Amino acid sequence: MHILYLHQHFALPEGSTGTRSYELARRWVKAGHRVTLVCGKSDQSGFDLTENKRHYQAAGIDIVALNTKYSNSLSFLSRVFSFFQFILLSFWAGLCVKNADVIYATSTPLTIGIPAMLLKWFKRVPFVFEVRDQWPRIPIEMGIIRNPLLKSLLRWLERCIYKSSAGIVALSPGMADGIRQVLRDMSREVVIAPNSSDLSLFRPDIDGIATRQEMGWQNKFVVLHFGAMGKVNSLGFLIDVSQRVSEYQDIHIVLLGEGRERQNLSNRVSELNLQNIEVRGPVRKNELPEVVAACDVSTVIIGDYPVIQDNSSNKFFDSLSAGKPILINYSGWQRELIETNRCGYGCKLFDVDEYTEKLIQMYADRENLQKMRENARTLAETEFDRDLISNRILTLIDKVNSSRHSKA
Repeated sequence: MHILYLHQHFALPEGSTGTRSYELARRWVKAGHRVTLVCGKSDQSGFDLTENKRHYQAAGIDIVALNTKYSNSLSFLSRVFSFFQFILLSFWAGLCVKNADVIYATSTPLTIGIPAMLLKWFKRVPFVFEVRDQWPRIPIEMGIIRNPLLKSLLRWLERCIYKSSAGIVALSPGMADGIRQVLRDMSREVVIAPNSSDLSLFRPDIDGIATRQEMGWQNKFVVLHFGAMGKVNSLGFLIDVSQRVSEYQDIHIVLLGEGRERQNLSNRVSELNLQNIEVRGPVRKNELPEVVAACDVSTVIIGDYPVIQDNSSNKFFDSLSAGKPILINYSGWQRELIETNRCGYGCKLFDVDEYTEKLIQMYADRENLQKMRENARTLAETEFDRDLISNRILTLIDKVNSSRHSKA
């Protein structure tokens, strides 16, 4: 089977952002399928942005990397331009791919569904749509999109994409419920396939002592948030927490990553002269396991937006794989998951008081923290192994392809 994979924000392991598409595609290749992946380039993707190269090979994946540069630091209008540029160029690149059996398109942005629909009609092959974040629901509920006409247009586009697809993959139960509400009377299979744990890359046996020394974290109780630093993350929350725990001189909070809010966060830490929190730039994905191994607790933070509680962030699953206790500042399916499996705590959404209380509890009970480490790794192995998630999606793709041939 030949799978044409569309993902604007694809990243190689050399990049500094999530590699879900790379991990899925290489497993599908290993299973005996051919994968041609059409993507853009960004400052976090791992491609050399100075070279004019377009065709790459990685782990058996045929990659067509279009010159549609993207960065989290771009303005809103520049991002919109990048999205529409990718629509046109990816459609043309997809037309040039020969003998594709199924198209697999992954959001965000929602606009990735446009070239998927066009290629379906022109090439007469079905497509499966993967929903990583439920757009336009998220930007509408966050107040980013306010224009009534634009809201209606995006909701119409969302429904058209779902209707045109032969199957849908959702990254969380909440997202799946939201998709079904949009689908209403349409019969489409919705498969839940969360982000997964890289059990070989993030491991509890990695020694983080050298990294702790290098970072200056000796004798510290390190709470680590790694990943994007944008409006959705609202990491000023952790600055507020750092002020609440200032009497615990060995609690140290670390923000590691990149995004539009990084400089603002760094400036605020400096202005408040806080010594128990620091803001650091991103590291490459293949260097991240050593940094995660050096922390005591991994944390995932979101802003005061209820819709984001349905998220499926990479850092959550990487932390499970690394055997790290997890503290999140929200509820929803992930809170239920870690509390049921006794590997962390959740809180009422964006509640600084409850989060601080839970953090101090984890700091004080080191014996329980060790049990959480063991439980976290067990959960990663039993429910979120990347091979399991990959096979779940591949089963849907194979079903879609088989159905196509049975109708021919």
